[in-house]
Amino acid sequence: MNLKDKIGQRLMVTFYGPELTPAVAEFLTTTRAGGVILFGHNIESLGQVAQLNRALQDLAARNGLPPLLIGIDEEGGRVSRMPADGQKWIAPSQMAQSAAGSGAPGMCAGVTARQLRRLGFNLDFAPIADVNNNPANPVIATRSFGSDPKLVSQAVTEAIQTYIAEGLAPCVKHFPGHGDTSVDSHLGLPIVHRSMARLEAIELAPFRAAFEAGVPALMTAHILYPEIEPEDRPATLSRYFLQTLLRQQMGFEGVVFSDALVMEAIASRYSVPEACFLTIEAGADVAMPLGSFGMQRQCIERLTEQAERLEWDAPLARIAAFKARYCQPPLEADSQAENADAEIITSATQRSITVVGATAALPLEAEVLPVVIDFELPIASIVEEERQPGKLLAELLTARWPNLHYLAVPAASPQEQTEACLQAATRASRLLIVTRNATRLPEQAHLLKALLEVQPKTVVIAARDPYDLTLAQNAALRLATYGDPPASIRALVGALFGEFRPSGQLPVMLAED
Repeated sequence: MNLKDKIGQRLMVTFYGPELTPAVAEFLTTTRAGGVILFGHNIESLGQVAQLNRALQDLAARNGLPPLLIGIDEEGGRVSRMPADGQKWIAPSQMAQSAAGSGAPGMCAGVTARQLRRLGFNLDFAPIADVNNNPANPVIATRSFGSDPKLVSQAVTEAIQTYIAEGLAPCVKHFPGHGDTSVDSHLGLPIVHRSMARLEAIELAPFRAAFEAGVPALMTAHILYPEIEPEDRPATLSRYFLQTLLRQQMGFEGVVFSDALVMEAIASRYSVPEACFLTIEAGADVAMPLGSFGMQRQCIERLTEQAERLEWDAPLARIAAFKARYCQPPLEADSQAENADAEIITSATQRSITVVGATAALPLEAEVLPVVIDFELPIASIVEEERQPGKLLAELLTARWPNLHYLAVPAASPQEQTEACLQAATRASRLLIVTRNATRLPEQAHLLKALLEVQPKTVVIAARDPYDLTLAQNAALRLATYGDPPASIRALVGALFGEFRPSGQLPVMLAED
């Protein structure tokens, strides 16, 4: 293997669009890339992405390249890349899985693994091992299994064991822990002032559990720990975290992936080519520069210039072994198995719906004038990608309440509809308020408080973070869904109207007065 091939195998790249165009093919073959990661803009339908992944592997084979790692962020909940015809296989969020109880993380991981393998993926950047112990965390939140390291460790173990059994590579993230941040690393560099003792007690526990479960891959976190890191570098670029702690002290022997190097946590301090070199120098096996073709080619140039300073044999051996194990042919389509998997997602999601406080108000009955105020939030973080708020909740509730008055309100800026909301709430015989991240959006929180003052017969549904329920302690009924993928919305409506008794348990502590 020449130097160009060696460098290519240590990069996971990206391209725009749903087709393997001549330009994309030329980029992949000339860079000798070891893998690609697909995002929402690469995926239009199940059939299209399956064909794209076949074409990518055929391209590698025709050009004498090892099989490609084809990865995706398919976490469930609000981070899913599935197209419209794949919605019924989107798992509820990891926090919802915890709420559903033991067994649910494995059930959901199994469905996700099988569905991704049917589509030709061999790597999922999941599960998340971050302990979400900071309610103000803007990027992890319900992507985490919860706030208790023991609970998170158990769920991570269950998910990883299932992924491995199904033949899809899991990649645990974000090492050494992204749960105690208040900055989205897509937008800036989180700085966490914690000691090593604190990290050992909380953040590292689920990663140790993941290693014991045999997880074959890990993704780094773009986080600065000033009290721990001796070189003032984010963990992704830190020899201390990736070599001293991860390899030497914790004994991890799998493949280490950097998180995307175009994220502002890194790109605000370093050029992407320099960060690409620094993460590999620090101990990452595979760097993910992403960005434009030109940017990614610059990363190759930088690695070529610094090749003598980098270790090659051990990282390339880890990557080759990883590919030999997980770069397997796709699963064959099986409509019966796929329908069964959709039922598994439905069952797990129904178990996740959580009532906080009294349950006497369920099921809801027919109403003279029911009103729903839905604080719609297209995305809370860049990791979710662009999407339009679904109308599924409105459709399902209107089918139950034909006389429903439904108000969709921008979650981040509801001021223009404040008066209309208050008037509707005053007249309502039953008011449902659907919040999305109200604890982090002051205007939404203010309107929620005003609505609760004028209408005591209110059901508050936290459709994203359960922490919103701390703002609604005087509501008649409070429920948490831990996310709003289609399965969670359907389960919510089923719970509201008595199709099943909600049994979910909060996986986080709420700061109740």
